[in-house]
Amino acid sequence: MKASSLVLATGITLLAAGRSPAGSVSGIAVDESGAPVAGVQVEIVNRTISAEDLLTYGQSIKAQATTGTDGRYFVDTDFLPAIGEYGAHAYRLVMNGGRPFNIDLLPEVPAGFAIGSDVVRNFRVGVIEFSEDLPYGNAGVFVLNNAIGDFTDLSAAEVTLVEQASGRSYVKSVRSSGEGLVATGIPFGTYAASVTLDGKPMQIALWGPGHGDSFGRSVVHDFTMGWAGNQMQVQVKP
Repeated sequence: MKASSLVLATGITLLAAGRSPAGSVSGIAVDESGAPVAGVQVEIVNRTISAEDLLTYGQSIKAQATTGTDGRYFVDTDFLPAIGEYGAHAYRLVMNGGRPFNIDLLPEVPAGFAIGSDVVRNFRVGVIEFSEDLPYGNAGVFVLNNAIGDFTDLSAAEVTLVEQASGRSYVKSVRSSGEGLVATGIPFGTYAASVTLDGKPMQIALWGPGHGDSFGRSVVHDFTMGWAGNQMQVQVKP
């Protein structure tokens, strides 16, 4: 079990808050089979006082810890200000297309809490398709665009993704988002992607700088595209 480190952003707002009563947050991170996961980063973050409320150049009020070989962590909360609600957040580093990428773990209990007592928060490795906190999930994001000059309504489109290493298939309907039409919750990897609309195959090509307009029945790529580096972006036409 690894002890916590304090990343406390101080500011005028907090001078009257004082120290909290003795307390802690502890728990375990496990994988899909229940085995402990080492190296998971856990943050205990104040949800009430945002970074924008502090004169600390964007820092937030939080304490951090890393899970040990037994998957367990411990955070001493004695020196966090006893004000507002706190939440526990966990993430770990994975490789996505040869690049490091942080993914969030699923909390066993997502509810916030007040500090000053001993709180338990456990986490599990798993794919999140979307949630209130993670509208694009914690894995690959497939982004569907119309080809230039094409105005087909793609809202009922369906995407099939076949992972090249394992042959595992994912079939997903797209949904509207701030990024346009997307399918989320796809484990990182290299996939052959195809799109159908009303059961009919669409012509598909990769979308973005450096990718030509070579349309076919499928494209092969990983989830390293887009501003966040976790997308596969394509364009389609009838």
